[in-house]
Amino acid sequence: MSRDVEPKAPIWARPEPRGRGQRGGLSRAEIVQTALKIADSEGLAEVSIRRLARELRAGAMSLYHYFDSRDEILDLMGDSVAAEMLVPELPADWREALHAIAMQSRSAFLNHRWLLTTLQDRPRVSPNLLRHIEQSAQSVTQLGEQGHPPELLSGIVIAVDDYTIGYTYRELEGGGSDDRGRRMAKQFRDAYDQPHVRYLLESGEFPMLERFVSMGQPLITQPFEVGLNWLLDGFEASLRR
Repeated sequence: MSRDVEPKAPIWARPEPRGRGQRGGLSRAEIVQTALKIADSEGLAEVSIRRLARELRAGAMSLYHYFDSRDEILDLMGDSVAAEMLVPELPADWREALHAIAMQSRSAFLNHRWLLTTLQDRPRVSPNLLRHIEQSAQSVTQLGEQGHPPELLSGIVIAVDDYTIGYTYRELEGGGSDDRGRRMAKQFRDAYDQPHVRYLLESGEFPMLERFVSMGQPLITQPFEVGLNWLLDGFEASLRR
């Protein structure tokens, strides 16, 4: 008769094993921090058991004493970065709280460019990610006390989260924030300076687009914080109705 096998607890629920092997002083935290450095500088694809062993001057098999697989290392990497999204002291005001969370989250995404892709591929709910979600829910406590329904509060939190992720993802896909304005301006000029595009713009069918093009700027160039404040302004106006 077959016996049901109890699933193994996730990595963050298992106790830290005692060190052994060539580097008895290793810890999960040290391994994860090394993995983060590799991912941040070279990309997530470069994070492997063999590469970590080389960086830590340990035997590759010895790392399996701390983790069952590379995936478990990725899980703890994600959890470590989720801790960076936490706001140290959450403001009581709902608008200030949402603003602080969005800025903190964006900072973590920009510091760890691989994170957004990892969240899509491996949506693991880790302890620190739960703390981040809880903090996001707490940010609108003030609105709940004013009698606004839970579905409205949830919608506001999700909208800010979607804006933060979407804006930052587009920014990172373009190569990062430092040279984003110059790069977008060049791409804008190159795209609209093609003869067939110029012909269409001058046809009179696209008057507003032609006006934007004549300004010589991309259609979407506002800084992240400006767009975030527009979003919060809209919520505030809607809540007063």
